Amino acid sequence: MPAPVDEPEPEPEHRRAVEGTLYTADEWELRPDPEGDRPWINPALRTPEGRKARARYIGRQARRRARKAAARQRTVHGFVPRVFRGERRMRAWVVGVEGAKARADVNLALATVKEADRAARRAGIALRHRDKKRAGAQALQLEAGKQLVVAQSAKKHAQKVVAIRAGVTYGPLVVADAAAYGFADVWGFLGALVLNLAGASWLGRDVEVTEEEMEKLEQIEAGVPQEVSVGMTPRMFEQMVRQALTEDLKVTLSALRVDPHAWGFEIHVWLERMSPEKISAGLDLLEACLPGVRTGSILLQQSAQSRNYCVIRVPGDNPWQAVPELPYRAAQSVSTKDIHKAQIGADMAGRPLALPMCRTNVNVVGASRSGKSTILRAILDALTATEDQIIIGIDLGSAGSGFGGLRHAMHVVATTPAQARAALQWALDIGKGRPSLFTPLGMGENWVTSRERPGITVVVDEFPALVRESRKGYYGEEVKRQVSWDLDGMLAELAITSAKSDVTEIIAGQGVTKEKVKDNTWLVELPVQVLAACDKDDVVQILGDGMLAQGWRADRLTPAMGDQLNDASVAYVMAGSAYCEPIPYRACYATDDELLRRGKERAAAGLVGIDAESAKFSRITLKQLMDASAETFVTGGEAQDTVPQLITSIRQVFQALSDPSGLQLEEIAAGLGQLDPDRWDLAAFDGDDTAEQEAARAAALKAAIKAVLAPVGKSWTTDCYRPRPGAGTVKGYCLRGLKKITGEGPDGS
Repeated sequence: MPAPVDEPEPEPEHRRAVEGTLYTADEWELRPDPEGDRPWINPALRTPEGRKARARYIGRQARRRARKAAARQRTVHGFVPRVFRGERRMRAWVVGVEGAKARADVNLALATVKEADRAARRAGIALRHRDKKRAGAQALQLEAGKQLVVAQSAKKHAQKVVAIRAGVTYGPLVVADAAAYGFADVWGFLGALVLNLAGASWLGRDVEVTEEEMEKLEQIEAGVPQEVSVGMTPRMFEQMVRQALTEDLKVTLSALRVDPHAWGFEIHVWLERMSPEKISAGLDLLEACLPGVRTGSILLQQSAQSRNYCVIRVPGDNPWQAVPELPYRAAQSVSTKDIHKAQIGADMAGRPLALPMCRTNVNVVGASRSGKSTILRAILDALTATEDQIIIGIDLGSAGSGFGGLRHAMHVVATTPAQARAALQWALDIGKGRPSLFTPLGMGENWVTSRERPGITVVVDEFPALVRESRKGYYGEEVKRQVSWDLDGMLAELAITSAKSDVTEIIAGQGVTKEKVKDNTWLVELPVQVLAACDKDDVVQILGDGMLAQGWRADRLTPAMGDQLNDASVAYVMAGSAYCEPIPYRACYATDDELLRRGKERAAAGLVGIDAESAKFSRITLKQLMDASAETFVTGGEAQDTVPQLITSIRQVFQALSDPSGLQLEEIAAGLGQLDPDRWDLAAFDGDDTAEQEAARAAALKAAIKAVLAPVGKSWTTDCYRPRPGAGTVKGYCLRGLKKITGEGPDGS
């Protein structure tokens, strides 16, 4: 029986050979990476992503080497300086010691000859010691002869040696250049010339440098660029910023960190026992120390975390690329309690901006062309999408154009002082009356807004125009004098008394200085302040002294100019603890057609109505306001009485008298007394006799005509006319001037 044969045991799994191609680490090892941005990829994995990452890295390295080579050309190691040094070294070798000695002998001999000639001239004209001077001159002549002989001998010897060396050095170059020219014409000669220059550059590669030149070379070799670009590495940019802050601005740093973004760089700075005021005051110098940064673009943010901590933003060419379009919101999809989440803008990093507007008043300030209307429309887009807000718009400066297509989703758009006064009176009545409902409705200390009991938001555009219209006033029939509309006073009272009732306001204007808003200083006390591009005085009045040094630099923003947007719709926001740092935001944008579509869509979905409990507080109804606004919008503003009632009555007086060419003031007053006896009857005026009563009535009529025409920008002055054909001229109120006011004349409006 044969002995059993032991079969070999199978090798363990972990000892089996791995099949496949082995890639060594050397294949993936590249040149040193001081910037530290080389992507790490497992050498055993060759994936498309890995190849793309390596290709991008190699491309960056190539661009860096090209930038370094270009920067080196401005130093002593540049190509042109090396060529000149190499040529000088070649020429020095060709001349050699013999040539240098011959040149020195020739110079010495020439100097001796000149001295001998001067000695001979002095001896020829000398009166004293003539023999002694002649003997010295003869000795110099003999010495000069000897020097000339030595110089001539040295020169002949040097010429032979230099000619041999020059032939050895320059001969092959000349022969090669001539051969290249004969072989390939001009291009061959140029190629040979480039080779000659390259050889001269190689000979001049070594040089002695000073400490300043050595420092510049070290910066170039370290990769420190000479100009800022968004694509540079954070490490290199950090070196530039650190040098600018410490050496130029003399700031003591505790720590510095640079975060790169697609829009630019964000620099986090921790200072040592000092505040960022020194940096804020030296932003212009910082821009000068960072070549390539746009003028007026660097922004400083004083952090709320610590006084010695700030953030510096260095934006690139397109810093607002992360700001999205205005988000779409369906009709009645937002509630007032969640309106602080409705995005209306974003910062450079894309962080959203959503204003707290629940029982909160807002002030928007921006110079002309600063994008204030874009910001206002973004706010209105969020407001008109709510299910529990009544939106009242007032625009006495641009006829409601600032609201855009969203005016369709607003309950009222008042474009005349009378409409604005009625709307504000209605809002005031409800705002003051609602606190009496807090306890019966179980709301506590504030009005609880809901779809059944909505809030009211008054949006005012062009506030300075409203102030001017309010100051013009109207002619009061009861008091018989010009009365102010007091629209700004009603807005101030609304801001003070009605916030708890959720009757709030949003004010938009070109500034808060006295020449723009008169004495309406209450604007700066509103809890939410939005500052677009405006004057430095506006920033100081709204935020107070010292805020400019903390980075609230709305005065550095540039309004739009022509087709250049610049910083249009960019603003700083101060709104409690949520927005207490000077971070610039840009409003989200939507086209006019899109805003019009949203406005009509929300209007078709239905606008919320006032609750019955609140409606009882005012004799004015929301329906009356909406009807007047709709009539004005449909007729294009013609619903406003462009011709005052008094002027219409005077026109009836002229018609009753068969349209004479003119009337005296007393005749017009008499006609009005018959047409409107309650107002213009002679008995309604004081006087001891009839003459005094007529004089008082005429004076009142003259003042009334001036008062009712001033708000519409017209006037009716006295002029000469003929009361009848052939009669002399008298001075009074002419029919032709009246027809211009009523629109019957060629210049009527």
